[in-house]
Amino acid sequence: MKANKHLSVAAFLGIIAVVFLYGCAGTPAQKGARKSCVECHQKEYEQYAKGVAHKPVLDKDCEACHQPHGLIGSLSLKARDAELCYKCHAGYRKKKDDASVHAPLKQDSCLKCHNPHSSEGRGLIRLKGNDLCFACHQRKDFEQKTVHRALVDGCAKCHDPHSSGNEKLLYEKPDALCARCHNAGDKALLAAHSNYDTTGTRCLSCHRPHASENAKLIRGFSHRPFLEKNCAACHNPADSKDALKTSVEAERLCYTCHADKEGAFKAKAYGHAPAIKGQCLACHNPHTSDYKNEIIAPEKTLCYNCHPAAKDRQAKKFVHTPVSSGACTGCHDAHASDNKNALKATGEGLCYSCHKKDAFTRNVVHAPVQNGACLGCHDAHATDFKSQALSPTGDLCYSCHQQQKKDFNKVIRHPKVKDGACTACHGPHSTAEPKLLISKREDLCFNCHGAILQSIAPEGEHQVFKEGKCYLCHESHAGNNTSLLMDVAGGLCYQCHKDVKAGLSAFKYAHEPLLQDKCTACHRPHGSKIKGLLARPAASLCANCHEDFNKKIKEEGAVVHRPIEAGECMKCHNAHYAQEKGLLRQKGAMLCNDCHSDRTSKAFIQAHGNVAAGSSDCLGCHEPHAGAEKLLHKIMHEPFKEKQCDKCHKGDSIKR
Repeated sequence: MKANKHLSVAAFLGIIAVVFLYGCAGTPAQKGARKSCVECHQKEYEQYAKGVAHKPVLDKDCEACHQPHGLIGSLSLKARDAELCYKCHAGYRKKKDDASVHAPLKQDSCLKCHNPHSSEGRGLIRLKGNDLCFACHQRKDFEQKTVHRALVDGCAKCHDPHSSGNEKLLYEKPDALCARCHNAGDKALLAAHSNYDTTGTRCLSCHRPHASENAKLIRGFSHRPFLEKNCAACHNPADSKDALKTSVEAERLCYTCHADKEGAFKAKAYGHAPAIKGQCLACHNPHTSDYKNEIIAPEKTLCYNCHPAAKDRQAKKFVHTPVSSGACTGCHDAHASDNKNALKATGEGLCYSCHKKDAFTRNVVHAPVQNGACLGCHDAHATDFKSQALSPTGDLCYSCHQQQKKDFNKVIRHPKVKDGACTACHGPHSTAEPKLLISKREDLCFNCHGAILQSIAPEGEHQVFKEGKCYLCHESHAGNNTSLLMDVAGGLCYQCHKDVKAGLSAFKYAHEPLLQDKCTACHRPHGSKIKGLLARPAASLCANCHEDFNKKIKEEGAVVHRPIEAGECMKCHNAHYAQEKGLLRQKGAMLCNDCHSDRTSKAFIQAHGNVAAGSSDCLGCHEPHAGAEKLLHKIMHEPFKEKQCDKCHKGDSIKR
């Protein structure tokens, strides 16, 4: 049977193998010839053959790109990504060496732009016209009031979609490219430029290449003479030999209109070199620009052109907002100033131009703030520390508060002190509270330790904690006792609970935890949900230490004294001290009389064998916590056990 079973399995596996090998086999007349892919994928082929189709699709040569498969379909290409495309389009691999390469080509992501099977657009592009480009490039930058005709015709009018030897994938250098459509000698073009021949000039110095909010694609900010087409204000007349040459040397040209600026710049103690030397064009475009005040580049980029070291210094984790937003002139005057580093103002005056003064002028002010020394703690540009601090918060504070650093070098340190997080409790600039605390002293600790309040009920409140006077028990920064306590538990508690300490010498017996100054063995120092700040209900609290007693009341058949059942240990015992052994509130029968006050009643006497107990010690016969029936001792005198009291006692006498 086993042999037959094995043969059946082998036969089945053989059939599966045949199906896999000949899943695409032809009819019997064509035995051994595989089907073409299209015979099975006719629906896909019909879809792919529409529009502009990839040549392998037109040729039904799917295996030019795909690995063939058997009965179970799978998509397996002969090579990955662009490597597959380069098998036919090898020339595009070389384009990656050009000066300007389109990102998808550089990343070997041909399919980002092209459909591998077919498309409605030429070149198998996924989207028609500029929509393909706008899939990556922000459309809003190209859709303004005035749009370049070339852009309307399509991005490929000026840009090679793969690579170029020119910047920005341009077919030619910018001016040569413009000249394809715009003849500088054309009358209309001459008239538009006030009859100045612009041959050889940089078209893009005045015109945006794609779109603009201004007519004629003029850039966003224009010099007044340019805007008014008053070219002769700066240049020689249009019909002169050197028409485009300025009428005055460049160093003097700007000051012919801005005469008041020259004297003002040179009168300042600290002048920006280009301004002092009359090199206005080092920063400004004389015609028009995309940037305010016609500067030639974004402000930060412009400044870094001459101050590369500043760029390196500012490459930090936390950067001042004017630096990160590229607003160098938020703090520096671009031309000249009476202040070092051409600052617009000195000290806190400069900082307050952005930072509201209210936050720095509350009741208590940090000394550096008071002295206007913001840079004593902060770097003006960037650092690796939050708020541009010069160093980690703790190190920064200790650079001035050196004595505190020594004082805090103790066994236990507050976690915030340990972490150097001074500003978790103290405001770095100014606050309304003493010692620069960020909130009232009584509220401050609850900013972190507020959860403790949830574990306290009104009946178990520690008044000191409730009032937030944590500082009466705990050191604020560091100490040598657990939990930053100012003293060990007993000594600390006795500072307020002097009556409890006095009781130690006034009474004969004291509770062991009290003798050992272990107040927290029974009480929660902050408060609890139980009266007396107890850590747990009295019964379980006492049982935690008195294990022998705990076992006794749990013995099988034990009769438990009613106060014990009710968890009222304090009905018989004092919590701290007493004159009686066992911390009993009173001596012997006097204590029992609180509950058993009917000692002379008929029922009481009958229960005691018709013998009047009088003032006898109840504990001579009864267990105080748990015992046999009626709480009697386990070992009893035989006559007592048999309730034959008259064998020893005569009449009402209890003498033995």
